[in-house]
Amino acid sequence: MEWKARWIWIDSEKQPLNKQACFRKTFEISKDELEDAVIHISADSCFWLYVNGKRAGSGPIRSTSEHWYYESCSAAHLLREGSNTIAVQVWHYGHSNYQYVENRAGMALQLDLKYSNGITESRGSDSSWKAHVHEGYKRNTVKRNVNIGWLEVYDARSWDDSWTAETFDDSNWPQAHEICQVGEGAWGTLYPRDIEPFACNRVFPRQLVSVSEVKPLQMVVSLNMREMFFPGSRDANVKIFSGFFGTVLELEHDAAGKLSFAHSPWNGVQGRFRIDDKWYKTGDELRLTKGRHLFMTEAFGVYNDVISHLEWDFKEPIRFIHPFKEQLNEGESPFVVWGPFQTITSRADGYNPVYGGVEKRSGLDRELPAFAEAGKADSLAALEAYKHELRTLPADCVIYNEMIYSLMHRKEVLASNAVRKEHERLLYDHEKPAVIELPAQGGDQELVLDFGKLYVGEVALELQAAEGTVIDVYGFEAVVNGSIRYTSGLNNAFRYTARGGRQTFRSVSRMGFRYLMIAIRQQTAPVSLYRVFLEQSGYPAADQAQFRCSDPLLNDIWEISRHTSEVCTEDTFVDCPTFERVFWVGDCRVSALVNYYLFGSYELVRHCLEMVPRSSDKSPLLLSSLPTDWQSVIPMWTFSWMIAIKDYAAYSGDRSFEASIYPEYAKALDEYCKFLNKDDLFDISSWNLVDWADMDIPYVGVGTAQHGALAYCCSLGADMAERLGKQEDAAKYRAIAAKMRAALKQHLWIEKEQAFIDGRYRDGEMSKTYSHQTHVLLYLFEALDGELQSKLEERLLNPPEHWISVISPFMSFYLFDVWQRMGKMDRIIERIKLVWGAMVRQGSTTAWETYPNTRSFAHAWSAAPCYVLGKHLLGVKRLADGFASIELELPVLDSIDWAEGSIPTPFGRIDAAWSREDGKRQMIVTVPEAIEVHQQAAEKAGWQIEIKRVKG
Repeated sequence: MEWKARWIWIDSEKQPLNKQACFRKTFEISKDELEDAVIHISADSCFWLYVNGKRAGSGPIRSTSEHWYYESCSAAHLLREGSNTIAVQVWHYGHSNYQYVENRAGMALQLDLKYSNGITESRGSDSSWKAHVHEGYKRNTVKRNVNIGWLEVYDARSWDDSWTAETFDDSNWPQAHEICQVGEGAWGTLYPRDIEPFACNRVFPRQLVSVSEVKPLQMVVSLNMREMFFPGSRDANVKIFSGFFGTVLELEHDAAGKLSFAHSPWNGVQGRFRIDDKWYKTGDELRLTKGRHLFMTEAFGVYNDVISHLEWDFKEPIRFIHPFKEQLNEGESPFVVWGPFQTITSRADGYNPVYGGVEKRSGLDRELPAFAEAGKADSLAALEAYKHELRTLPADCVIYNEMIYSLMHRKEVLASNAVRKEHERLLYDHEKPAVIELPAQGGDQELVLDFGKLYVGEVALELQAAEGTVIDVYGFEAVVNGSIRYTSGLNNAFRYTARGGRQTFRSVSRMGFRYLMIAIRQQTAPVSLYRVFLEQSGYPAADQAQFRCSDPLLNDIWEISRHTSEVCTEDTFVDCPTFERVFWVGDCRVSALVNYYLFGSYELVRHCLEMVPRSSDKSPLLLSSLPTDWQSVIPMWTFSWMIAIKDYAAYSGDRSFEASIYPEYAKALDEYCKFLNKDDLFDISSWNLVDWADMDIPYVGVGTAQHGALAYCCSLGADMAERLGKQEDAAKYRAIAAKMRAALKQHLWIEKEQAFIDGRYRDGEMSKTYSHQTHVLLYLFEALDGELQSKLEERLLNPPEHWISVISPFMSFYLFDVWQRMGKMDRIIERIKLVWGAMVRQGSTTAWETYPNTRSFAHAWSAAPCYVLGKHLLGVKRLADGFASIELELPVLDSIDWAEGSIPTPFGRIDAAWSREDGKRQMIVTVPEAIEVHQQAAEKAGWQIEIKRVKG
C-alpha cells in the first residue's frame, strides 16, 4: 500500500519507560457512496484501536525493527454520516522483553476510503491529531516478569474512560508530535500482517471455588535498581554483576519474622543478607530487637532483571531509614546501592562463556578485593568509611505492595466462608450482582473463580464500588490435591482502583490462567460484582481435527493435548500461555507438527519459520527465542528450525518456500560449521540443551546429540541445495556431514559400553553420563550406520538402568517417533497413558511442561498425543508432499477396537473411521477428490474399505 501517514507520539521523548498514550482525531465523512473503509495502523510497542467509541482492533503482531508489521482493520460498518472519531491507545514498554526489542515510541494510522464512483482518499496520522498521556496507568511499577513485561496498575479516579467516544471534549489536549514519514525512521518499511486475525470468545467462570477473608504479609518492597547498576540499559539480556543494596531497619518493639524474596534468582535480584554483623539466607527465622539495624543484601550472580522483591513477614511494623540521612530530600528513598564491583556481559557468539544462568556459574570473582572488603562492613560505623561510594535509590524506584503474587501467596486466612447462592451471581451474564460485604475482621475479601479450563486473554470486570476500593486480580493454573499452585516466577496479575459508582474495566494485559483470585482491599462499603469474564483470544482453531477411539482415556488425553495446542497458538507458536508466551525456536517444530494434525495452519508455520533468521543481527547463530535481545543460543533449537523447514515443505506441499529460505539456512549452517574442531567434532560454547534431564553435556565442548543434529542438517542442506540447482553447495554439505558422522563414531562411541557418551569437554575429558536421549536423537538424525543401529535398537526399547531416562513430554515426542519406526505402537500407547493419563487423573485440562512434577500446567511441546494419535491411529499415512497422495495403513494394536477422526490437509479435511468389532474389519474414508488414495495393502490385509469423495 501507499503510506501517506506519519509516525506520531505525544512528545519528542524516544524511549519513555512504561508509558501509555492516547491519540484522537475527528473526521467528517460522507457515507452516501462509501463502499469500503480500512484503517491501517501500527504502533510501538502495542495499540488498541477505537472507532466512535467501539473497539476495532489491536496489534501489531510480534515484530523486529527491520521487519515491523501493521494491521488492517475494516471500519466501514463503524463509521457514520458526518462526524467520526478514531481513538488509539498505545503502550510503549521502554524495555525489551522476550516478545519485543526496545525500539522507539510511536503510532502510525491511515484511514483509506473507497467510494462507489471510483474515488479514493486517505486520512493519515500527523501533527493535527490530539495526543495525551494516559493518566490512569501508573508508570513506576513492577514487572510481571522479564518475559512478558510490566504489571498493569490502573486508577480509574485519574482518567476519564469516555476518552474514546466521539462526544469527548479533547479541546485542551495538545497536538501530536510528528516523528517521520511512514517508511522512514526506526521502523523502516512496514509489512502487512501475513497471518489470520485472532478469534475471540467471551468466557465466564464455571465455579466460585471459595470466599475468604485474608490478611497479606506486612509488606513486599520492590527495588528497581537497573538504572543504578546499569544506567541506560533497556535490553532483556541477563545481568551478571556483584554489588550490595540495603537500608537501616527501625523497630519500636522487639519482633520476630522472616524475610524472603519473591521467585527465584532468575526472576529477581536476591542473595544472602546481613543484619548488623550476621549473615542470613531467605526464609531464616529473624529475631530483631527494638532500635535500628543495618540491613545489606549481597547481589552476586546472574539475574534476568535488576529488580528485587523483598517480602517482609513480621507482625510488628518496620520502618526503613537511610544509613546516612535522617531527613530525605525530595525524590530520595531510604535505600542505597553499592557497586557494581564487577559486571560480565553475556554474548551468544559460540566463543565466549555463556554465563546465562542455566549452567549454575556466574563467572564472577567472589575474592575481588573491593567486593570482599565491602562485604565486611557490618555496622553503620564501618559503612561510614564507604559513604562516598554508596548511592541513594530514587524514591520512584521503590515500589510498595505491587508484587501481587506475594500478597496473594503469603497471607493469613482469617476466615473461610461458605459459598452462598447469591455469591454465584457473578458467574452469569445477568443483571443481579454478587454483593461482597465488608470484611468482619478488618482483612481483605478474597474470591477464587474456576473458569473450568485454562484460557488466555484479557480479563474484564463490571462492578459497583466506593471510590478508592482496590481490586487485585491474580491468575494461576492449577489446584493440586487441594493446594493452589502459585505462579512462582510470574506476577500474573493486575490492579484496579475504583472510582465511585458502577463501572467497567477491561485489562489490556494478556493473561493465561484457569483460576482467578480476586482480592478486594481498602474496602469501605459493600462491593457489587456484576460480571467477571475473560475476553479469550488466540489464533483461529476450529475443530478441523477430531479423534475418538475405543479407549476413553486416550480420548481425554487427546482433548487436553488439543486444548494445550490451541492456547499455545498466538501470532506465533508459544511455549506456554501463562508464564512466558515466548516463541521458542526449538519448541516450534513440535508445535508445527502437532498443528498439521489439528488445525492445518500452514501460513502460521511459514510465518514462524521466516521469523527465525531475523535474530541474526543479535547472533549469527540465531537466538533460541525471539523477538528479544536476550543473548541466548541453543544450537539444538536452531537445528530444529532447519528440520522444521523440511517438515513444512512435506506437509504443506509448498516447495517454493525452500528457494526463499535457503540463503538464510545456508548462512546459519555455515556459521555453525565454523565450530568443527581438528577432530571434526562440533565444539561450541553455548547453552547446549537437549532435554530437561541430568545429562552431563558440556556448555563448552562437544554435545554428542547436537553433533549428530548438525551433521543431519548438513545433509538436509545438501538435499535442498541440490533441488535448487546449487550443486557446489550440495557437495560441500555432503562432505561435511560425512566427516562429522565418521568423527562421531571414532571419538564419541565407547566400545566398552557399546554406547555413545553424552559429550566431551574441550580439554578432552569425557562426560559422565550415557542417556536414552542421545541415542534417540542420533537414531532420528540418521547418524547410525546399519551395524550400530542393530546394536542399539534393543537399548532404544529397553535402555540400561544407568542411562539417563526419557521422562519429559518434550523428549517423549522424539522417543515416540523412534518406537513407531520400530513398529512399537503398543509401547507408545502405554507410555502416553502412563504420563498423560496422570495429568488427566489430576483433573488437568491441559498437558504439563514436565512430568511427574511441573511448573507450567500447559506447554505446547507436551501436545504430542495429538500428533501421534492423528498420524498413526486413524489409518491415514501421508505419502506425498501436502497429502497429494495417501495410503490407508491401519494400526496393529490389540488394545484399540475402533477409531474415528479427521485430519486437515491443504486439499481439505480427510475423515476416517475404522472398526474391527464383531470380527469385521471395516474402514470408511472421506477424501477430497484431488488426493490420490492407495488402499491395496489394507484390502490385502482383510480390510473392507469404502472411499467417499468430496470436491475440492
